[in-house]
Amino acid sequence: MRSAPPPREVVYRVVLPYTKSGVIGGIMLGLGRALGETMAVTFVIGNFNQLDSLSLFTAANSITSALANEFAEAADGLHQAALIYLGLVLFFITFVVLSLSKLLLMRLRRNEGTRA
Repeated sequence: MRSAPPPREVVYRVVLPYTKSGVIGGIMLGLGRALGETMAVTFVIGNFNQLDSLSLFTAANSITSALANEFAEAADGLHQAALIYLGLVLFFITFVVLSLSKLLLMRLRRNEGTRA
């Protein structure tokens, strides 16, 4: 009598080959969502504009939190232009991440169901 394969083996040999594009798509959607979470990021990282050290544990500011906090009070001129430029940089970062995920999903969908 044969025993059932361990769950790890079932996941790697049966489930993932047929659902790889969906799993990768979910991960990429989560990454895209995480890039846009403005206020949660602002609260977590401390909303601090100066870079005193390169430590990951000191307070900082992200592009999205800088746009959300400063755009309403920005004066015409250089400050407003810098915030618009930050928005453009954020757009390009998001565009590149979503484009790469789309290319990856198209490539995975083409090979879906086949063994590598």
